[in-house]
Amino acid sequence: MKPDLSKITCIEDLRVVAKRKVPKMFYDYADTGSWTEHTYRANSRDFEDIQFRQRVLVDMTGRTLATTMVGQKVHMPVAIAPTGLTGMQHADGEILGARAAEKFGVPFTLSTMSICSIEDVAENTSAPFWFQLYVMRDRPFMEDLIHRAQAAKCSALVLTADLQVLGQRHKDIKNGLSTPPKPTLKNWINLATKPEWCMKMLNTQRRTFRNIVGHAQNVGDVSSLSSWTAEQFDPRLSWDDVSRIKDLWGGKLIIKGILDPEDAELAVKSGQMPLWFPTTAAANWMVPHPPSKPCPILFLRWAVTLKFGWIAASVAAKMCSKPWRWGPRAP
Repeated sequence: MKPDLSKITCIEDLRVVAKRKVPKMFYDYADTGSWTEHTYRANSRDFEDIQFRQRVLVDMTGRTLATTMVGQKVHMPVAIAPTGLTGMQHADGEILGARAAEKFGVPFTLSTMSICSIEDVAENTSAPFWFQLYVMRDRPFMEDLIHRAQAAKCSALVLTADLQVLGQRHKDIKNGLSTPPKPTLKNWINLATKPEWCMKMLNTQRRTFRNIVGHAQNVGDVSSLSSWTAEQFDPRLSWDDVSRIKDLWGGKLIIKGILDPEDAELAVKSGQMPLWFPTTAAANWMVPHPPSKPCPILFLRWAVTLKFGWIAASVAAKMCSKPWRWGPRAP
């Protein structure tokens, strides 16, 4: 039975439904930040202050949001950002998200830490999607991920640069969200109140990190995934690695995680465009200035640089992470 969306009027409505339908440990994973969540809260406050400029007495016929992103035609300047564990928010969540993005004509980005694999999404969609890559110590596995993305005809590779050291997520610890999960009695009781979620999860075979399990060396099941993941994020990631990955990929490469103007300038000087300025950094980091703050500074410095002809850059789109997670759970 298709969900009735007639009473859903905004993203907040979807979030409220998700909180009611999704087990607490997975809902909290999506709607939380790291450490004290200072950066997470600051992001929300800062964006509340942004207002649209209103113009009047302008011919509005033929208006459109259609544009291009990294050479790809899109219906609006929005892309679906990569989010881990979405297939635990809703059964086959990444496939549903990719189908919705295809229907609305916007790019979908699949996370390395997704539940549905690259192949799962490719088999269930027809439009090319983007793939987000974490740089792991296991370089053969990382290279295999790139080759799998190429085989799936992904149209862009998104290289995450800001998750080489994991932040502490307090709610995940309290909820027992680990690999594999270690739920508390309270979580088991909570799970019993989510019958729809349970039934949908029982009706899918996709309940683990399918990009990793069966592909990484010595990772054959969820129990062996825990120790592998804990030691895999590589703190040595540098611009030299970016160059090697760019050559190996051979296609459109996007750097995700730039928060400082100096890093943005280094990226441009290295010939790397475009860049993805994330507000999702709050999920893993607390930073002195929230990601919502440095972005305007970066844009301003780029605009000044562009004026003097040193580099060329453009700011073209918004990447959507949390809102699309809520969508599949509408009543």
